[in-house]
Amino acid sequence: MSYRLLGPTGLMVHPLCLGTMNFGDEVWGCDEKTSLRILESYAERGGNFIDTANRYSAGRSEEIVGKFLRGRRDEMVVATKCFFPEGKGPNRMGLTRKNIFDQVENSLRRLGTDYIDLYQVHVWDPLTPIDETLSALTDLVHQGKVRYLGNCNFTAWQTVLAAERAESEGLESFVSTQVQYNLLCREIEAEVIPACEPYEMGILAWSPLAFGLLSGKYSRDGGPEGARMSAPPDDSVMAPWRERIWTDRNFHIVEAVKTAANRLEMPPAALSTSWVLQQESITSAIIGPRSVEQLDTYWEAVDRPAPIDVLEELDEVSAPDEGCIAFMQRSITDQRMEELE
Repeated sequence: MSYRLLGPTGLMVHPLCLGTMNFGDEVWGCDEKTSLRILESYAERGGNFIDTANRYSAGRSEEIVGKFLRGRRDEMVVATKCFFPEGKGPNRMGLTRKNIFDQVENSLRRLGTDYIDLYQVHVWDPLTPIDETLSALTDLVHQGKVRYLGNCNFTAWQTVLAAERAESEGLESFVSTQVQYNLLCREIEAEVIPACEPYEMGILAWSPLAFGLLSGKYSRDGGPEGARMSAPPDDSVMAPWRERIWTDRNFHIVEAVKTAANRLEMPPAALSTSWVLQQESITSAIIGPRSVEQLDTYWEAVDRPAPIDVLEELDEVSAPDEGCIAFMQRSITDQRMEELE
């Protein structure tokens, strides 16, 4: 099994990171018994990287992960997150010193551990100075409660600002970023990935199947009952995402994936995940199985890497609009390079 270094650290993590947002959610996810079976199967096959968050299933996800960790804590790399509220009141969310300290203690209790390997801020906080956030996180590292720091869903300028403030103030810096990345959502290629490169930050790709669209189980007319994207129009969480990704362009890409997968005799979900894993900038793909059978499908992406010609084919069909600024800069650079030849 080939593990990968997490950013500029010596910490080795599996290319398939087990996401646990589904754990403990018996409406859209899976119950505790199924969740524990998935965790056991993942570990048996060499997986060592688990991602959770304080808000997943109102804390149940962390509790289930904590039960699994008993007797094997040092074998696993555990990542969790803070930002979203755990109760009522104006100071129960965000990235203030108060809330970070409160939430890390709650996560440690639910996980049944005295340290968190990778502690991630779940989203940028526009109300709290980044220096305050980094200072609080640095104190947690010095206290031994947290080993490494990561961020999630940062833009390029937020990534650079945090890195520069950490360096100038002598604070601990983020070693990884967690962002959505898949064949339908490649926007991070324009600025986020280049922003991470100078700091050698690891990139953890969440939703490699684009909420399941790239599994091939959906059509333009809908999907199977009980699937997350089959949620009713008044679902406040999933409806906005469905509106965003349910496009003719995206289903054109899905059809290309299904055609290529059929040619390779592998599931579309495995091929889509394989594409993510073979992108040079990606450390791990965060998968979210709701059953051991789904986990097996993801594993095929590791066992059977897609051929280069298929990757190039999918690159072409899913290529995003590079944007005006990138187009102008590339055009000028191309002209200059031609003059040097």
